[in-house]
Amino acid sequence: MLFAVVALLTAPVSAQEKPTPRVDPSLYLDDRAELVKSELRQQIVENCREIEEKTRIRVLIKTMRIANLSDGHAQVENFFAEWIRDIGLDKRGILIFAMLPEGAAHGKVHLRVGIGLKYLVTREMGEKILNQVILPNNAINNDGTGFLEGVKAIRRMLLDELKRDASRVGAGSQTFDLRGFLWTSKEIVLALLVGLFLCYIIFFVERCPRCNGALKVTSEILKEPGVNTLGLQRKVYACERCGFSRRKKEPVYPSGKAGLIMRLTGTRRNVRIE
Repeated sequence: MLFAVVALLTAPVSAQEKPTPRVDPSLYLDDRAELVKSELRQQIVENCREIEEKTRIRVLIKTMRIANLSDGHAQVENFFAEWIRDIGLDKRGILIFAMLPEGAAHGKVHLRVGIGLKYLVTREMGEKILNQVILPNNAINNDGTGFLEGVKAIRRMLLDELKRDASRVGAGSQTFDLRGFLWTSKEIVLALLVGLFLCYIIFFVERCPRCNGALKVTSEILKEPGVNTLGLQRKVYACERCGFSRRKKEPVYPSGKAGLIMRLTGTRRNVRIE
């Protein structure tokens, strides 16, 4: 028995639907063309059931005989559109549909997946399963071994992806190691500290207008701040290099909430600065 390959297509996804647990073998195998021997049917059903239990993805193997193979494409599309809508599971389904004309030894295998699974079963993966697993085994054996091997290949692929997702989730829940982060990013941290130091020197250090040297700043409290009143201080800026000096009076804000409010509102009415 030999089958030709048909391109992989997808179906749209709708709103989430809760799956209904079932044990009917016809949910996973509908062999109307009698291409699968009885001893392989149970193995196919068990593999498909394991896939659904662990990944919430239903796999159906369907075979049938038709009068005209050219009409098979439309039948596959109509069946898949109805089946993917009825299974629930957020339309997470994979269909392997084999069609064989009456009295012929050659047919076609169609592979369809829900669009929500296209990142798992891509066109290339689907064609690989058909060309390298299902078709060769069905060409050698006449008992449906290719369908069993195809289901096993899909099961391995989906379960491997499930393990990778679990490992990614586990890695994302690890505690943050500050010491390790600082060590691995020490060059970036050092550059950031140097940049902050340079910004402090440029924008916050008073420079002498004569020699551009750093000014030494001393302060003297002239009036202590009250609860809701500003105080006053005198700051002296002196350059030890060239002898330049400058005096400046500045307000002193009270501590606590009152001082914060006065800083935000800019209250200076009760202080005279000369």
